[in-house]
Amino acid sequence: MRARADMPSGHGELVARPPIAEWAELACSNARMADAWRFHVGGQPVGTVREAARRTLLETASSVTARWGIDAAPLSSDPGPIVVTGHQPDLYHSGVWIKDFLLQRIAQETGGTGVDIVVDTDAFDWVGIKAPCLDPAVARCRQYLAVGTRDSCYACAPVPSAEHIEDFCASASSMLSTLPAPAIARHFSDFCDALRTAAPVSRSLSELITGARRRFEGSITDYLELPVTAAAATGPFRRFALDILLDAERFAVCHNTELDAYRSLNRIRSAAQPFPDLEIMQRRVEVPFWLIGPEGRFPVRVEDTGAGVELLGPEGLQVLLPYEVEDAIIALESSGVTLAPRAVTLTLFFRTFLADLFIHGIGGDRYDRITDGLAERWWGITLPPYAVASLTMYLPLGAVMVTDEDIAFIDRRLQRLEHNPDEALGEVTFDTVGERRSALALAEEKQALVAEISTPGADRKSLGARIREVNNELASLVEPLAAELRERRQRFVSQQRDAEIVTDRTYPFCLWSPAEVADKVL
Repeated sequence: MRARADMPSGHGELVARPPIAEWAELACSNARMADAWRFHVGGQPVGTVREAARRTLLETASSVTARWGIDAAPLSSDPGPIVVTGHQPDLYHSGVWIKDFLLQRIAQETGGTGVDIVVDTDAFDWVGIKAPCLDPAVARCRQYLAVGTRDSCYACAPVPSAEHIEDFCASASSMLSTLPAPAIARHFSDFCDALRTAAPVSRSLSELITGARRRFEGSITDYLELPVTAAAATGPFRRFALDILLDAERFAVCHNTELDAYRSLNRIRSAAQPFPDLEIMQRRVEVPFWLIGPEGRFPVRVEDTGAGVELLGPEGLQVLLPYEVEDAIIALESSGVTLAPRAVTLTLFFRTFLADLFIHGIGGDRYDRITDGLAERWWGITLPPYAVASLTMYLPLGAVMVTDEDIAFIDRRLQRLEHNPDEALGEVTFDTVGERRSALALAEEKQALVAEISTPGADRKSLGARIREVNNELASLVEPLAAELRERRQRFVSQQRDAEIVTDRTYPFCLWSPAEVADKVL
Protein backbone atom coordinates (compact mmCIF):
# COMPACT_ATOMS: atom_id res chain seq x y z
CA MET A 1 0.00 0.00 0.00
CA ARG A 2 1.16 3.56 -0.68
CA ALA A 3 -0.49 6.89 -0.06
CA ARG A 4 -1.43 9.11 -2.95
CA ALA A 5 0.69 12.21 -3.40
CA ASP A 6 -1.07 15.46 -2.55
CA MET A 7 -0.97 18.42 -4.90
CA PRO A 8 1.73 20.91 -3.80
CA SER A 9 0.20 24.27 -2.89
CA GLY A 10 3.00 26.71 -1.95
CA HIS A 11 5.21 28.48 -4.48
CA GLY A 12 8.25 26.33 -5.22
CA GLU A 13 6.81 23.40 -3.27
CA LEU A 14 7.83 20.01 -4.63
CA VAL A 15 5.99 16.80 -3.84
CA ALA A 16 7.82 13.52 -4.41
CA ARG A 17 6.86 9.95 -3.48
CA PRO A 18 9.03 8.24 -2.40
CA PRO A 19 11.59 10.89 -1.38
CA ILE A 20 13.91 11.73 -4.29
CA ALA A 21 16.93 10.54 -2.31
CA GLU A 22 15.54 6.98 -2.64
CA TRP A 23 14.96 7.03 -6.39
CA ALA A 24 18.40 5.91 -7.52
CA GLU A 25 18.28 2.80 -5.35
CA LEU A 26 14.66 2.21 -6.42
CA ALA A 27 15.77 2.15 -10.08
CA CYS A 28 18.40 -0.49 -9.28
CA SER A 29 16.05 -2.65 -7.18
CA ASN A 30 13.38 -2.41 -9.90
CA ALA A 31 15.88 -3.74 -12.44
CA ARG A 32 16.59 -6.75 -10.22
CA MET A 33 12.85 -7.28 -9.83
CA ALA A 34 12.35 -7.36 -13.63
CA ASP A 35 15.24 -9.80 -14.05
CA ALA A 36 13.33 -12.29 -11.92
CA TRP A 37 10.21 -12.33 -14.15
CA ARG A 38 9.32 -15.63 -15.77
CA PHE A 39 6.53 -15.38 -18.32
CA HIS A 40 6.19 -15.23 -22.11
CA VAL A 41 5.23 -12.34 -24.36
CA GLY A 42 4.15 -13.14 -27.89
CA GLY A 43 5.77 -16.57 -27.71
CA GLN A 44 9.13 -15.39 -26.30
CA PRO A 45 10.50 -15.19 -22.73
CA VAL A 46 9.97 -11.76 -21.22
CA GLY A 47 13.71 -11.37 -20.61
CA THR A 48 14.40 -11.78 -24.32
CA VAL A 49 11.70 -9.29 -25.29
CA ARG A 50 12.75 -6.79 -22.64
CA GLU A 51 16.40 -6.91 -23.69
CA ALA A 52 15.47 -6.41 -27.35
CA ALA A 53 13.01 -3.64 -26.47
CA ARG A 54 15.50 -1.70 -24.36
CA ARG A 55 18.17 -1.85 -27.06
CA THR A 56 15.77 -1.03 -29.92
CA LEU A 57 13.89 1.75 -28.12
CA LEU A 58 17.09 3.47 -27.00
CA GLU A 59 18.49 3.34 -30.54
CA THR A 60 15.19 4.72 -31.87
CA ALA A 61 15.16 7.50 -29.27
CA SER A 62 18.77 8.41 -30.01
CA SER A 63 18.06 8.58 -33.74
CA VAL A 64 14.91 10.69 -33.31
CA THR A 65 16.57 13.07 -30.85
CA ALA A 66 19.47 13.60 -33.24
CA ARG A 67 17.14 14.18 -36.21
CA TRP A 68 15.36 16.88 -34.22
CA GLY A 69 18.69 18.65 -33.75
CA ILE A 70 18.68 18.17 -29.96
CA ASP A 71 21.96 17.64 -28.14
CA ALA A 72 21.83 14.43 -26.10
CA ALA A 73 24.29 12.21 -24.31
CA PRO A 74 25.69 9.53 -26.69
CA LEU A 75 24.41 6.00 -26.23
CA SER A 76 26.69 3.64 -24.36
CA SER A 77 26.98 -0.09 -24.85
CA ASP A 78 25.91 -0.26 -21.20
CA PRO A 79 23.07 2.27 -20.79
CA GLY A 80 22.82 1.63 -17.04
CA PRO A 81 19.45 2.08 -15.34
CA ILE A 82 16.87 3.49 -17.73
CA VAL A 83 14.80 6.28 -16.20
CA VAL A 84 11.58 7.16 -18.02
CA THR A 85 8.89 9.80 -17.84
CA GLY A 86 6.46 11.13 -20.41
CA HIS A 87 3.64 13.46 -21.32
CA GLN A 88 1.73 14.88 -24.24
CA PRO A 89 3.80 17.33 -26.36
CA ASP A 90 1.93 20.37 -25.10
CA LEU A 91 2.85 23.64 -23.42
CA TYR A 92 2.36 21.97 -20.07
CA HIS A 93 2.82 23.54 -16.65
CA SER A 94 5.84 23.49 -14.34
CA GLY A 95 4.35 20.62 -12.31
CA VAL A 96 4.81 18.42 -15.37
CA TRP A 97 8.04 20.05 -16.51
CA ILE A 98 9.78 19.21 -13.24
CA LYS A 99 9.61 15.51 -14.20
CA ASP A 100 12.00 16.21 -17.10
CA PHE A 101 14.57 17.73 -14.76
CA LEU A 102 14.14 14.88 -12.30
CA LEU A 103 14.67 12.49 -15.21
CA GLN A 104 17.94 14.27 -15.90
CA ARG A 105 19.02 14.14 -12.25
CA ILE A 106 18.33 10.44 -11.63
CA ALA A 107 19.93 9.39 -14.92
CA GLN A 108 23.07 11.29 -13.90
CA GLU A 109 23.04 9.95 -10.34
CA THR A 110 22.79 6.34 -11.50
CA GLY A 111 25.08 6.60 -14.52
CA GLY A 112 22.00 5.64 -16.50
CA THR A 113 19.96 6.90 -19.45
CA GLY A 114 16.97 9.24 -19.35
CA VAL A 115 14.12 8.85 -21.82
CA ASP A 116 11.14 11.16 -22.20
CA ILE A 117 8.15 9.48 -23.83
CA VAL A 118 6.41 11.93 -26.17
CA VAL A 119 2.76 10.88 -26.18
CA ASP A 120 2.18 12.17 -29.70
CA THR A 121 -0.74 9.78 -30.28
CA ASP A 122 -3.08 11.68 -27.94
CA ALA A 123 -5.79 14.00 -29.19
CA PHE A 124 -5.83 17.69 -28.31
CA ASP A 125 -8.37 20.51 -28.29
CA TRP A 126 -5.84 23.29 -28.75
CA VAL A 127 -2.19 24.08 -28.23
CA GLY A 128 -1.15 27.55 -27.20
CA ILE A 129 -0.63 29.80 -24.26
CA LYS A 130 -2.96 30.55 -21.36
CA ALA A 131 -1.80 33.31 -19.04
CA PRO A 132 -3.06 36.15 -16.86
CA CYS A 133 -3.36 39.56 -18.49
CA LEU A 134 -4.67 43.03 -17.67
CA ASP A 135 -7.58 43.72 -19.98
CA PRO A 136 -7.88 46.18 -18.16
CA ALA A 137 -8.88 44.10 -15.12
CA VAL A 138 -7.11 40.84 -14.29
CA ALA A 139 -8.30 38.09 -16.64
CA ARG A 140 -7.23 34.79 -18.17
CA CYS A 141 -6.24 35.28 -21.78
CA ARG A 142 -5.37 32.78 -24.50
CA GLN A 143 -3.50 32.68 -27.77
CA TYR A 144 -3.73 29.63 -30.05
CA LEU A 145 -0.86 28.02 -31.92
CA ALA A 146 -2.94 25.05 -33.17
CA VAL A 147 -6.52 23.84 -32.85
CA GLY A 148 -7.39 20.15 -32.92
CA THR A 149 -10.16 18.36 -34.78
CA ARG A 150 -12.27 15.37 -33.79
CA ASP A 151 -9.82 12.69 -34.96
CA SER A 152 -6.60 14.70 -34.76
CA CYS A 153 -3.55 13.88 -32.67
CA TYR A 154 -0.27 15.66 -32.01
CA ALA A 155 1.60 13.45 -34.49
CA CYS A 156 -1.14 13.85 -37.11
CA ALA A 157 -1.24 17.66 -36.95
CA PRO A 158 0.99 19.64 -39.33
CA VAL A 159 3.60 22.17 -38.31
CA PRO A 160 2.04 25.66 -38.27
CA SER A 161 3.37 27.97 -40.96
CA ALA A 162 6.16 30.43 -40.20
CA GLU A 163 3.61 33.24 -40.55
CA HIS A 164 1.29 31.60 -38.05
CA ILE A 165 4.12 31.07 -35.56
CA GLU A 166 5.09 34.75 -35.87
CA ASP A 167 1.50 35.85 -35.37
CA PHE A 168 1.16 33.59 -32.32
CA CYS A 169 4.37 34.92 -30.77
CA ALA A 170 3.49 38.55 -31.46
CA SER A 171 -0.06 38.25 -30.11
CA ALA A 172 0.99 36.37 -26.99
CA SER A 173 3.86 38.78 -26.35
CA SER A 174 1.45 41.70 -26.57
CA MET A 175 -0.83 39.96 -24.09
CA LEU A 176 2.04 39.30 -21.66
CA SER A 177 3.31 42.87 -21.95
CA THR A 178 0.30 44.04 -19.91
CA LEU A 179 1.71 42.28 -16.84
CA PRO A 180 3.85 44.13 -14.28
CA ALA A 181 6.62 41.49 -14.44
CA PRO A 182 8.73 41.91 -17.62
CA ALA A 183 10.58 38.64 -17.00
CA ILE A 184 7.50 36.65 -18.02
CA ALA A 185 7.43 38.15 -21.53
CA ARG A 186 11.22 37.77 -21.74
CA HIS A 187 11.07 34.02 -21.04
CA PHE A 188 8.29 33.63 -23.60
CA SER A 189 10.39 35.51 -26.17
CA ASP A 190 13.21 33.01 -25.62
CA PHE A 191 10.74 30.17 -26.18
CA CYS A 192 9.55 31.79 -29.42
CA ASP A 193 13.15 31.82 -30.64
CA ALA A 194 13.23 28.09 -29.90
CA LEU A 195 9.99 27.61 -31.84
CA ARG A 196 11.44 29.37 -34.88
CA THR A 197 14.57 27.20 -34.78
CA ALA A 198 12.66 23.95 -34.32
CA ALA A 199 10.08 24.55 -37.07
CA PRO A 200 12.26 23.83 -40.16
CA VAL A 201 13.33 20.39 -38.84
CA SER A 202 9.88 19.37 -37.54
CA ARG A 203 7.43 17.13 -39.37
CA SER A 204 4.44 17.53 -37.04
CA LEU A 205 3.05 19.69 -34.27
CA SER A 206 4.42 17.16 -31.79
CA GLU A 207 7.97 17.51 -33.10
CA LEU A 208 7.69 21.32 -33.12
CA ILE A 209 6.60 21.60 -29.48
CA THR A 210 9.06 18.99 -28.20
CA GLY A 211 11.96 20.38 -30.22
CA ALA A 212 11.21 23.92 -29.03
CA ARG A 213 10.98 22.84 -25.39
CA ARG A 214 14.33 21.07 -25.55
CA ARG A 215 16.00 24.07 -27.17
CA PHE A 216 14.42 26.24 -24.48
CA GLU A 217 15.92 23.97 -21.80
CA GLY A 218 19.31 24.34 -23.47
CA SER A 219 22.37 22.67 -21.99
CA ILE A 220 20.60 21.89 -18.71
CA THR A 221 19.32 18.60 -20.13
CA ASP A 222 20.67 15.88 -22.42
CA TYR A 223 18.11 13.05 -22.07
CA LEU A 224 16.54 11.27 -25.06
CA GLU A 225 13.14 11.88 -26.64
CA LEU A 226 11.04 8.90 -27.76
CA PRO A 227 7.72 9.55 -29.54
CA VAL A 228 5.08 6.87 -29.02
CA THR A 229 4.62 6.64 -32.81
CA ALA A 230 8.33 5.80 -33.20
CA ALA A 231 8.22 3.23 -30.41
CA ALA A 232 5.12 1.66 -31.98
CA ALA A 233 7.03 1.01 -35.20
CA THR A 234 9.53 -1.32 -33.48
CA GLY A 235 9.50 -5.11 -33.47
CA PRO A 236 9.31 -5.46 -29.67
CA PHE A 237 6.22 -3.26 -29.54
CA ARG A 238 4.51 -5.28 -32.29
CA ARG A 239 5.22 -8.47 -30.32
CA PHE A 240 3.71 -6.87 -27.22
CA ALA A 241 0.65 -5.75 -29.21
CA LEU A 242 0.15 -9.19 -30.72
CA ASP A 243 0.35 -10.76 -27.27
CA ILE A 244 -2.90 -8.87 -26.67
CA LEU A 245 -4.48 -8.91 -30.15
CA LEU A 246 -4.31 -12.70 -30.49
CA ASP A 247 -6.03 -13.19 -27.13
CA ALA A 248 -8.16 -10.04 -27.19
CA GLU A 249 -11.23 -11.29 -25.36
CA ARG A 250 -9.28 -12.52 -22.36
CA PHE A 251 -7.37 -9.25 -22.24
CA ALA A 252 -10.61 -7.23 -22.43
CA VAL A 253 -12.06 -9.25 -19.53
CA CYS A 254 -8.91 -8.62 -17.44
CA HIS A 255 -8.98 -4.93 -18.40
CA ASN A 256 -12.67 -4.44 -17.58
CA THR A 257 -12.48 -6.43 -14.35
CA GLU A 258 -9.63 -4.27 -13.12
CA LEU A 259 -11.50 -1.12 -14.12
CA ASP A 260 -14.56 -2.31 -12.16
CA ALA A 261 -12.37 -2.95 -9.12
CA TYR A 262 -10.81 0.51 -9.40
CA ARG A 263 -14.21 2.22 -9.70
CA SER A 264 -15.55 0.30 -6.74
CA LEU A 265 -12.53 1.11 -4.57
CA ASN A 266 -12.69 4.80 -5.47
CA ARG A 267 -16.52 5.00 -5.43
CA ILE A 268 -16.71 6.10 -9.06
CA ARG A 269 -20.20 5.69 -10.51
CA SER A 270 -19.54 6.84 -14.07
CA ALA A 271 -18.76 4.01 -16.51
CA ALA A 272 -16.70 6.50 -18.54
CA GLN A 273 -14.23 7.19 -15.71
CA PRO A 274 -11.29 7.03 -15.67
CA PHE A 275 -11.88 5.60 -19.16
CA PRO A 276 -14.54 3.30 -20.66
CA ASP A 277 -14.57 -0.49 -20.65
CA LEU A 278 -13.44 -2.34 -23.76
CA GLU A 279 -16.47 -3.55 -25.71
CA ILE A 280 -16.93 -7.29 -26.17
CA MET A 281 -19.47 -8.12 -28.92
CA GLN A 282 -19.60 -11.85 -29.62
CA ARG A 283 -16.38 -12.56 -31.56
CA ARG A 284 -15.60 -8.86 -32.16
CA VAL A 285 -13.61 -7.20 -29.38
CA GLU A 286 -12.39 -3.66 -28.87
CA VAL A 287 -8.64 -3.50 -28.16
CA PRO A 288 -6.70 -0.73 -26.37
CA PHE A 289 -4.80 0.57 -29.40
CA TRP A 290 -5.12 3.36 -31.94
CA LEU A 291 -4.76 3.18 -35.69
CA ILE A 292 -2.64 6.20 -36.63
CA GLY A 293 -2.67 7.60 -40.14
CA PRO A 294 -2.50 10.87 -42.10
CA GLU A 295 -6.20 11.48 -41.40
CA GLY A 296 -5.86 11.05 -37.67
CA ARG A 297 -6.26 8.31 -35.08
CA PHE A 298 -9.07 5.79 -34.82
CA PRO A 299 -10.14 3.03 -32.41
CA VAL A 300 -9.43 -0.59 -33.26
CA ARG A 301 -11.37 -3.84 -32.97
CA VAL A 302 -10.43 -7.42 -33.75
CA GLU A 303 -12.55 -10.34 -34.87
CA ASP A 304 -11.60 -14.00 -34.72
CA THR A 305 -12.68 -15.51 -38.06
CA GLY A 306 -11.29 -19.03 -37.71
CA ALA A 307 -8.72 -18.26 -40.40
CA GLY A 308 -6.97 -15.70 -38.24
CA VAL A 309 -7.67 -12.50 -36.38
CA GLU A 310 -8.92 -9.58 -38.42
CA LEU A 311 -7.69 -6.14 -37.36
CA LEU A 312 -10.56 -3.76 -38.03
CA GLY A 313 -10.31 0.01 -38.40
CA PRO A 314 -12.82 2.71 -39.40
CA GLU A 315 -12.98 1.42 -42.97
CA GLY A 316 -13.13 -2.27 -42.15
CA LEU A 317 -10.34 -4.81 -42.50
CA GLN A 318 -6.83 -3.41 -42.09
CA VAL A 319 -4.86 -6.64 -41.92
CA LEU A 320 -5.46 -10.36 -41.29
CA LEU A 321 -3.24 -11.61 -38.48
CA PRO A 322 -2.38 -15.34 -38.56
CA TYR A 323 -2.66 -17.19 -35.26
CA GLU A 324 1.08 -17.98 -35.26
CA VAL A 325 2.84 -15.03 -33.62
CA GLU A 326 5.89 -14.84 -35.89
CA ASP A 327 3.67 -14.89 -39.00
CA ALA A 328 1.40 -12.26 -37.42
CA ILE A 329 4.39 -9.99 -36.73
CA ILE A 330 5.42 -10.22 -40.39
CA ALA A 331 1.83 -9.51 -41.50
CA LEU A 332 1.50 -6.50 -39.21
CA GLU A 333 4.88 -5.06 -40.21
CA SER A 334 4.31 -5.50 -43.96
CA SER A 335 0.78 -4.03 -43.78
CA GLY A 336 2.07 -0.51 -43.16
CA VAL A 337 -0.47 -0.11 -40.34
CA THR A 338 0.67 2.05 -37.43
CA LEU A 339 -0.79 0.59 -34.27
CA ALA A 340 -0.16 2.65 -31.13
CA PRO A 341 -0.93 1.99 -27.46
CA ARG A 342 -3.96 3.57 -25.85
CA ALA A 343 -4.52 4.35 -22.16
CA VAL A 344 -3.11 1.62 -19.90
CA THR A 345 -1.29 -0.26 -22.68
CA LEU A 346 1.00 2.73 -23.07
CA THR A 347 2.42 2.61 -19.55
CA LEU A 348 2.08 -1.19 -19.44
CA PHE A 349 4.50 -1.41 -22.36
CA PHE A 350 7.05 1.16 -21.21
CA ARG A 351 7.05 0.14 -17.56
CA THR A 352 7.46 -3.53 -18.44
CA PHE A 353 9.89 -3.41 -21.35
CA LEU A 354 11.90 -0.19 -21.03
CA ALA A 355 11.92 1.54 -17.65
CA ASP A 356 13.86 0.68 -14.54
CA LEU A 357 12.22 3.70 -12.96
CA PHE A 358 9.11 5.41 -14.31
CA ILE A 359 8.33 8.94 -13.08
CA HIS A 360 4.64 9.81 -12.96
CA GLY A 361 2.84 13.01 -12.18
CA ILE A 362 -0.02 13.07 -9.71
CA GLY A 363 -2.61 12.32 -12.41
CA GLY A 364 -0.63 9.35 -13.73
CA ASP A 365 -0.28 8.04 -10.18
CA ARG A 366 -4.06 7.70 -10.00
CA TYR A 367 -4.81 5.86 -13.22
CA ASP A 368 -1.66 3.71 -13.35
CA ARG A 369 -2.82 1.76 -10.34
CA ILE A 370 -5.12 0.18 -12.91
CA THR A 371 -2.04 -0.81 -14.91
CA ASP A 372 -0.56 -2.46 -11.82
CA GLY A 373 -3.69 -4.57 -11.38
CA LEU A 374 -3.90 -5.37 -15.09
CA ALA A 375 -0.32 -6.68 -15.18
CA GLU A 376 -1.19 -9.06 -12.34
CA ARG A 377 -4.31 -10.32 -14.09
CA TRP A 378 -2.74 -10.56 -17.56
CA TRP A 379 0.79 -11.83 -16.91
CA GLY A 380 0.63 -12.75 -13.24
CA ILE A 381 3.42 -10.30 -12.32
CA THR A 382 3.93 -7.36 -10.03
CA LEU A 383 5.19 -4.32 -11.90
CA PRO A 384 8.07 -2.43 -10.26
CA PRO A 385 6.92 0.60 -8.26
CA TYR A 386 7.08 4.00 -9.93
CA ALA A 387 7.97 7.42 -8.54
CA VAL A 388 5.62 10.41 -8.39
CA ALA A 389 6.51 14.09 -8.50
CA SER A 390 4.89 17.47 -9.04
CA LEU A 391 5.80 21.10 -8.46
CA THR A 392 3.83 24.29 -7.97
CA MET A 393 5.23 27.54 -9.35
CA TYR A 394 3.38 30.86 -9.28
CA LEU A 395 4.12 33.71 -11.63
CA PRO A 396 5.87 36.67 -9.91
CA LEU A 397 2.81 38.90 -9.96
CA GLY A 398 1.83 39.10 -6.32
CA ALA A 399 -1.71 38.73 -5.08
CA VAL A 400 -3.84 39.78 -2.13
CA MET A 401 -4.90 36.46 -0.64
CA VAL A 402 -8.52 36.44 0.51
CA THR A 403 -10.02 33.27 1.94
CA ASP A 404 -13.62 32.05 1.87
CA GLU A 405 -13.64 32.55 5.66
CA ASP A 406 -12.75 36.23 5.21
CA ILE A 407 -15.87 36.70 3.09
CA ALA A 408 -17.99 34.51 5.35
CA PHE A 409 -17.00 36.67 8.33
CA ILE A 410 -18.32 39.77 6.57
CA ASP A 411 -21.52 37.91 5.64
CA ARG A 412 -22.08 37.05 9.30
CA ARG A 413 -21.56 40.67 10.31
CA LEU A 414 -24.03 41.88 7.67
CA GLN A 415 -26.58 39.33 8.85
CA ARG A 416 -26.08 40.52 12.41
CA LEU A 417 -26.62 44.15 11.34
CA GLU A 418 -29.85 43.17 9.59
CA HIS A 419 -31.37 41.24 12.49
CA ASN A 420 -29.73 42.84 15.53
CA PRO A 421 -28.59 46.34 14.54
CA ASP A 422 -28.79 47.45 18.20
CA GLU A 423 -25.76 45.25 18.98
CA ALA A 424 -23.60 47.27 16.56
CA LEU A 425 -24.40 50.76 17.85
CA GLY A 426 -21.04 50.87 19.60
CA GLU A 427 -19.34 50.69 16.17
CA VAL A 428 -21.15 53.78 14.84
CA THR A 429 -19.93 57.38 15.28
CA PHE A 430 -22.86 59.76 15.83
CA ASP A 431 -22.74 63.39 14.75
CA THR A 432 -24.44 64.72 17.90
CA VAL A 433 -25.14 63.69 21.46
CA GLY A 434 -28.86 63.84 20.64
CA GLU A 435 -28.52 61.26 17.86
CA ARG A 436 -26.65 58.97 20.22
CA ARG A 437 -29.30 59.29 22.91
CA SER A 438 -32.09 58.58 20.39
CA ALA A 439 -30.29 55.46 19.23
CA LEU A 440 -29.80 54.20 22.78
CA ALA A 441 -33.48 54.87 23.52
CA LEU A 442 -34.50 52.77 20.51
CA ALA A 443 -32.19 49.96 21.64
CA GLU A 444 -33.69 50.04 25.14
CA GLU A 445 -37.22 50.04 23.70
CA LYS A 446 -36.43 47.01 21.55
CA GLN A 447 -34.99 45.19 24.56
CA ALA A 448 -38.15 45.91 26.54
CA LEU A 449 -40.42 44.86 23.65
CA VAL A 450 -38.55 41.58 23.25
CA ALA A 451 -38.93 40.88 26.96
CA GLU A 452 -42.65 41.78 26.90
CA ILE A 453 -43.52 39.63 23.87
CA SER A 454 -42.43 36.54 25.81
CA THR A 455 -44.86 37.16 28.70
CA PRO A 456 -48.18 35.25 28.95
CA GLY A 457 -51.09 37.06 27.31
CA ALA A 458 -48.88 39.49 25.39
CA ASP A 459 -50.28 41.03 22.21
CA ARG A 460 -47.63 39.42 20.03
CA LYS A 461 -48.99 40.83 16.77
CA SER A 462 -48.74 44.49 17.77
CA LEU A 463 -45.55 43.97 19.75
CA GLY A 464 -43.97 42.16 16.79
CA ALA A 465 -44.95 44.99 14.46
CA ARG A 466 -43.39 47.56 16.77
CA ILE A 467 -40.20 45.48 17.13
CA ARG A 468 -39.87 45.48 13.32
CA GLU A 469 -40.41 49.25 13.20
CA VAL A 470 -37.75 49.85 15.86
CA ASN A 471 -35.39 47.41 14.16
CA ASN A 472 -35.79 49.28 10.86
CA GLU A 473 -35.02 52.57 12.55
CA LEU A 474 -31.94 51.07 14.18
CA ALA A 475 -30.90 49.52 10.85
CA SER A 476 -31.00 52.96 9.22
CA LEU A 477 -28.67 54.24 11.92
CA VAL A 478 -26.06 51.53 11.26
CA GLU A 479 -26.47 51.70 7.46
CA PRO A 480 -23.11 53.49 6.96
CA LEU A 481 -21.42 50.55 8.67
CA ALA A 482 -23.39 48.06 6.55
CA ALA A 483 -22.50 49.97 3.37
CA GLU A 484 -18.83 49.88 4.33
CA LEU A 485 -19.02 46.11 4.91
CA ARG A 486 -20.77 45.53 1.57
CA GLU A 487 -18.09 47.55 -0.20
CA ARG A 488 -15.37 45.58 1.60
CA ARG A 489 -17.07 42.30 0.65
CA GLN A 490 -17.19 43.33 -3.01
CA ARG A 491 -13.50 44.25 -2.86
CA PHE A 492 -12.67 40.90 -1.23
CA VAL A 493 -14.59 38.96 -3.88
CA SER A 494 -12.74 40.85 -6.62
CA GLN A 495 -9.37 40.27 -4.92
CA GLN A 496 -10.16 36.60 -4.47
CA ARG A 497 -11.04 36.25 -8.15
CA ASP A 498 -7.86 38.07 -9.18
CA ALA A 499 -5.76 35.92 -6.83
CA GLU A 500 -7.30 32.76 -8.23
CA ILE A 501 -6.24 33.84 -11.72
CA VAL A 502 -2.77 35.01 -10.71
CA THR A 503 -2.00 31.92 -8.61
CA ASP A 504 -3.15 29.34 -11.15
CA ARG A 505 -0.39 26.68 -11.15
CA THR A 506 -1.22 25.44 -14.66
CA TYR A 507 0.28 28.25 -16.75
CA PRO A 508 2.72 26.95 -19.40
CA PHE A 509 6.40 26.25 -18.77
CA CYS A 510 7.53 28.85 -21.33
CA LEU A 511 6.68 31.65 -18.87
CA TRP A 512 9.49 30.61 -16.49
CA SER A 513 13.26 30.43 -16.73
CA PRO A 514 14.36 26.80 -17.24
CA ALA A 515 17.20 27.38 -14.77
CA GLU A 516 14.78 28.60 -12.11
CA VAL A 517 12.63 25.46 -12.34
CA ALA A 518 15.57 23.07 -12.75
CA ASP A 519 17.15 24.56 -9.66
CA LYS A 520 14.41 22.94 -7.57
CA VAL A 521 15.90 19.49 -8.21
CA LEU A 522 19.28 19.73 -9.97
